[in-house]
Order: sequence, then C-alpha cells, then structure tokens
Amino acid sequence: MLTPATLKIYNASAGSGKTFFLVKNYLYILFKSVHNDEFKRVLALTFTNKASEEMRRRILQCIKEFSNQKVSEEYRSLFSHFEKDLKLTKYQLSKRAKKILSAILHDFSSFSISTIDKFTYRTILSFFYKKNIDLEMDTNRVLLKIIDNLLLRLTNSETWSNVLVQFTLEKLKEGKNWDIRNELFKIASLIVEENSFFPIKKIKMYSFHDLILLKKTLLNRTKKFEKKCKKQGKKFFEFLKKTSIQKHSFFHSDLPRFFKKLCQGDLFINPFNKRLEKFIHMGILYCKWIDIDQKTLISKNRDKILLLYQETKSLYKKDISSYLLDKLFLKNFSVLSIIHEIEKELHSLKEERKILLNAELNKILYERIIQEPFPHIYEKMGIQYKHYFIDEFQDTSFLQWHNIRILVENALSENGSAMIVGDPKQSIYRWRGGDPKQFLNLISYSSKSYHKQVFTIETNFRSYEEIVKFNNSLYQSVSKIFHSSIYQNIYKNSKQKILKKPGGYVELNFLCVEKNNYKQYVYLHIKNRIKKLLKQKYKLSNIAILVRSNEEGNFLSEKLIRDGFIVNTSVSLLIKNHLEIEIIISFFYVLIKPHCYQKRAYLILLLLQNKLICTRKKNHDFLMEIIFLPLNIFLKKIFFQKKSFDLNNLYRQSIYDLAEQVIQSLGFFNNNQSSYYNKTSSIYSFLDFIHRTMKSVGNSIIDFLESWEFKKKKESIIVSDNIDAIRIMTIHQSKGLQFPVVLLPFTDWNACSSSRKKKEGSWINVPPHLYHGLNALYLEIEASFQKIDDNYIKNFYEDYLSNIRFDNLNLLYVATTRSVEQLFIFSKYENDKSVSFYIKNFLREKKLWNKKKFQYSFGEEKNFSLK
Repeated sequence: MLTPATLKIYNASAGSGKTFFLVKNYLYILFKSVHNDEFKRVLALTFTNKASEEMRRRILQCIKEFSNQKVSEEYRSLFSHFEKDLKLTKYQLSKRAKKILSAILHDFSSFSISTIDKFTYRTILSFFYKKNIDLEMDTNRVLLKIIDNLLLRLTNSETWSNVLVQFTLEKLKEGKNWDIRNELFKIASLIVEENSFFPIKKIKMYSFHDLILLKKTLLNRTKKFEKKCKKQGKKFFEFLKKTSIQKHSFFHSDLPRFFKKLCQGDLFINPFNKRLEKFIHMGILYCKWIDIDQKTLISKNRDKILLLYQETKSLYKKDISSYLLDKLFLKNFSVLSIIHEIEKELHSLKEERKILLNAELNKILYERIIQEPFPHIYEKMGIQYKHYFIDEFQDTSFLQWHNIRILVENALSENGSAMIVGDPKQSIYRWRGGDPKQFLNLISYSSKSYHKQVFTIETNFRSYEEIVKFNNSLYQSVSKIFHSSIYQNIYKNSKQKILKKPGGYVELNFLCVEKNNYKQYVYLHIKNRIKKLLKQKYKLSNIAILVRSNEEGNFLSEKLIRDGFIVNTSVSLLIKNHLEIEIIISFFYVLIKPHCYQKRAYLILLLLQNKLICTRKKNHDFLMEIIFLPLNIFLKKIFFQKKSFDLNNLYRQSIYDLAEQVIQSLGFFNNNQSSYYNKTSSIYSFLDFIHRTMKSVGNSIIDFLESWEFKKKKESIIVSDNIDAIRIMTIHQSKGLQFPVVLLPFTDWNACSSSRKKKEGSWINVPPHLYHGLNALYLEIEASFQKIDDNYIKNFYEDYLSNIRFDNLNLLYVATTRSVEQLFIFSKYENDKSVSFYIKNFLREKKLWNKKKFQYSFGEEKNFSLK
C-alpha cells in the first residue's frame, strides 16, 4: 500500500486491472484514516469523463457493500484484505464503511474524482469568478469566426492586403491550395494548440516589423549562398572551356551534372551522388572509351579539378544546414507574419463573448502558476488535498503535468502521498499534447523533493490465454522494428502474465481483392462473422467493431442497419444521415423561405421517393401541380392532418412542437421496418438536439437552422447501453473498455502517416543567433525531407516519423487488447505500408507465413460466452 512521502508510479499494461488497483488504494486511504471525511483530502484525476464516472461508481459500490452485514462474493476477498491489513473486525470495518458512506453522501461535492480538464477549469474559475466567464468547448467554431472578422478588417488595409495577395500567389506558385481562409485557420489553430505554446509565446514578442527584418535576413542569406554555389559552377565550366576538356569526357558526366545543378541553384536535394563520391575518392575522373587527347587533358588537370570539387564540397557542407532551414522557413513565413493579428482578433472575441476556450485552459493556468513559487490560486488546494491519484498519465501533456506537479510535490513534502498510473503503449493522444516520453522520464529521473518507487503490473486480468499469448508474441516481434531504444524497450518489456482460464481465439484474415471493392468485401466478411457469432449464442451487445475513422464506422453502421442489425455507435451514426431528420429540416426551411421553390421541390421529392405521399400521378406532374400553391394549401397537400398544419397555428408553436407534428403526421414511429430501433433513436436524438439548442438560441427557426448547419457533422444518435446492439466505435473511444468479441475490419491505416486530414507540421529547434533570437521554426512536414542529405533535418524528420510509427502502433495495441474471448482482424493482403505489416512480419518470424494462405488462427474457435 501507499507509503507517506513516496511517489508511487505504476506501469500498467492493457487489461491489468488498473481501475480496480486505483480503487483499492483510494479505499485504503479512506479506511486507514481516523477521519470519516478523509475523502475531502483526496484528489483523483482521470483522462475521460467515462473513466472518472467508473472510478466513482466502483468506490461508492465498494463502500456500500462493506457497510452491509453480508458482503457479496464479488467484494468478499477485498473486504477480507482490508480486514487483515487494517487489523479490524468485520463489525468495525462495516461500521467504518457506513460512516464514510454517510459522510460522502452528505458532502458529495467534495468527493473529488474528476478529469484533468475539469480540475483545470475549476482552478481557473477561482481567479475569474467576478467576470462571469463561460467555457467554450467548440474551439473550431470560434476560430472560423475570427478568421471571417480578420479578413474583413485586413482587406481594408493596404499593407495587409498586399501581404495576403503575396501569400496567395506563393501558395499558387507551389501548387498548393490558395484559399487564404484555410491557411489562416491553420495558423489560428497553431496559436491555441498546446504543442505550439512555447514557440508561439516567443514569436508574440516580435512585432510585424521585426518579422519583416528577419525575412530580409533569410532572403539575403539564401541568395548569398546560392550566389556562391553558382560561382563555383561557373568556375568549373569556364575551366573546361579554357582547357578544352569536353563535358562528356567525365565518367558518366557526373561531375559536370553536379556543377550544373549548382549553376541552376538546384541545391535543396543533395547534389552529391554516391557514385560521384566513390570515383572522386578513387581518383577516377574520365571514361575509358574517350579519346587519348581528352584523357591527357583530364590527367594533366586532375589536381585542379579535384581541388575545385573539394573546395565546392567544403563550401556547400559548411552552410547547407542553415540554407535548408532558411528556405523551409521562408515557405512557412506567413505562419509568423500574421500571428499578432489573429491573436488580437481572438482576444477581442473572447472579451466580447466573455468566454475561455477549452483548448487554452492548460496554457492559462501555466501562465498564472509561473508568476510565483507556490501560486496563490493553489493555496486552498494545497491545504485541502493530501493524497493524489493520476490515471492515464501517458496521455497528460507537459503543461498538465507541470500544473499538477506543484500540488503533488507539496503534498509529498508534507507527508502526503501520490500514485501515478500509466502505460506508454496506450499513448494515442499526441495530437493534443500527450507525450509518452514524459511518463518514461518521470520513471527514470530522481527527485530531491520526494522518494519514488516504480512498479510494473504484469498480470492480464482481462483476456483469455490465447489472446494474451498472441499479443505478447506480436509486440515482442514489433519491438525489433524500432531504431529508437526508448520505443523499442517499451514494447520489448511488455510481456504479460496470464490469469484467465485457458482458451480464447484469434483469427487473422488477409483479404485479396480489388481496391474499389475492398470496403464492400470487408463488410461481407464482418456480416458473416456476426451471424456465426450469434449462432454461438453471443448477444449483439457482446460484439464490438473497432475502426480507425468515423468514415469507416459510418459505412459499417449504415450497412448493418440496412441489413436489419441493431447498432449502437457514438461516433459514426450521424443524425443528419437519416431520412426522417432530413424531412424535418427541409420542412423548417420551407417555413422560413416560403417562396423558395427549390426548398419546396426538395421536400416533395424526399416524400415521394420514400412513398410518404400517396398519389396516382407521376412524380413530376404532382410536383408541378402543388409547388407554386400558397404555403398553407401546399402544406395541407403534402401532410395528411390538415388541422394540425394550419399555417396560423404553426408560427405560434415551438420548434420542438413543430418537429413532433411532422413526426406524427408522417407516421415515423410505425414499426414496420427492420431498422425501427435505429430510426426511433435518430428521431429522439434529434428532438434532444432541438431541446438543447432552444436553451441557447431560443425559439427562432433561423437561429436553430444556423446552429444545425454548424453542428450536424458531429451530432450522433444517442443509444442506451442497455440495448442489445452491436457496438461500433473508434479505437480512441474504445480505450479503457473491454468486450467479449472484437472485430477489427480495416487494419490498414498507414504506419507512417497521421490520420489528421490537414497537412502535418512541427517545430524544429534552431540556433537563436541565426534567427534574430527565435529558437524554434515551424516547418510543414514533406516527404522530400528524406532526400535531404543534412543530418539535422534528417534527424528531425526521422524523429517525426518515429513518433508517428509509435502512435500508429499504439492504436493497434489498444485495438488488439480490448477483447476478452475472441479477436478477429481483417486487412489487405498486399498492403505492406500499413500496420498489418507488423502482423505479417510476426508471422514470418514464427515461420507461419505462406503466400498462398489468407487466414491464420490461434486457439480453438468455440463459444466462450457459455462457460
């Protein structure tokens, strides 16, 4: 158990019972204390709402069980453990539990189990309490608004108009998207992104004039280098002319080609090829088949030619790193030049609306904290909390840990305690600041402020034997692929012990099919597998389908629903994709635009095509007959309950009531279809959206539709967990969950690519004396970086790729460790750039790979759910 003044760090792999472990140690503190309200001095921080709710539920359930005279079998062993460890009788422990439970229920607000984000927000509110500040979760919406405001303002400025036009022309010249709005949004995103906090903070210290001076410096420096290189090139060709040596006389013309590149300013990609370097080193300059006179001329001038080459090489190598960085930076210079203007607009909008952006909370708290040794805002918390629990530490950002560490170290210095739990293999949130190296550094480095103990939880409590064995073997194999010893050791040391009974089943399917038919082919396999699982007496709710993207989830959801399966998905089953919702929205548009006949036509066609209007006439004839009628008559023609759709009554009703009338009139709740459950779920979810939106925008249909258009791509169907339905979710959402059966239908995401649609960029450290004091530059990542023969940029690119590979492998790890009983993986046979390469390589190592074999299995396929 926890020892005072000791930071305990637990490296806990998937399925190791981490939540139970945290609960157990949390309870130990409560029962050990003589105070019934010791829970007020404990702060537990998790990464997601679901995780904090689960921890809170388990703690309360356990205390409740302990308070009973008869403890149920599930909690009996834990009860006995506390009984022995605390040297209490059953009666004393039960009585103690009753008092603790009563204390929690009487002061539930002090029962502090929260997400890190909520904790940060609560802390920040303590110094904004007089300003009545609201939290804005939708950062993108705010950023789009400030871009619109900014463009309106800047286009009226002669200086900035020129800057924007020049920027657009540069993008066109590079063959990139010239849409200035998208580029400004990308820059605005950088400003609020936590990963860019420190570089942006430095850049904000520079005025627009300072940045223009920096740009001039870089342009002058690059031109000077190019001029030097061109001079060397010209010198070579002048020398050839003077000595009458012909270009084709040189071996494969490599040397003239090299100097020609210098003359043309073609310096970005390394002009030195391996063959040229090899023969220069050997002193071989000319071809054997050239005439004797040319051989004599080259031999006579060999030393001068080699000296010129070595002199050029030395000049190139000396300044190429700086030149390449300058050129790359100049391509992204717009990122700097307009930061101040975006920052001004953002500040103005936040002041006007009295909001804080959720994305900026950690930065706001960090800025306040660094102003004093032990911040005033933490004085109350420093006194209140003595024990800290931090879950999913591998997903915390640098700023999050910095902001919390002060409290943890203060508690440890005052004889408190702290426990940190994490698993670098499950770090899948780098894009929002999470860095697994932070967890590894915490393990590695000692502190003068407190003692530290590091433990590894080795046992897998979740999965059956064959699944644990498969994952152990797979990730031991994968560890060899990494060049980075840090990443290599993370997976090399990941082997788990098996606790569950023997059994379990893993099936690998490599599908050989044309690209255009691949998704449909995968779906057929998934559908057949689900049918087979149902015959094995599994319930639909026992089955989880994990996908990489919402698009994949949406495709499978729609297909399964169409084939009569009940689906529970929180990401891909969007409300907007359902006919019923489309009809209601079209009806709203007709109400606010009564003379827009295009809107009327669209509504009529929706109803006709789905047989929701009965008419003997042809669709076109019916449409032309009613489309131009007065609105009240038009509505009576398409909706059957004439009284309900009296125009005078409609405009007096709430948006919610209007939606209900359309639903009732068209009989949307008639359960004569196989997809009845999913249909009603979409309707209820939409009504819930209306209810929520009316609270913020009132009863204005125009304002409601504006909100709908902005949010419709995110609003998903709300499905009860109590329904027997197939679960479809992204791998990110599955983290921390487990399922009897897991299907991974598209195990084909690129191992070396991020899933984020926008072009990736990163900050590279640079020598400040070369960049007017700036110590980091923003570069867009390009594949051409791998062709650059400069160690600094090459290492930067390799580090970037290594991080991406690790993140994508972590996604595979999270996905393959969710299943309890059976795991099914589907991927393309021929795709060796995807994460499925790791699985194929593992099969090769085990000498199981056969080019003619498309399915591999581990364990026996049988019905584990019946055990």
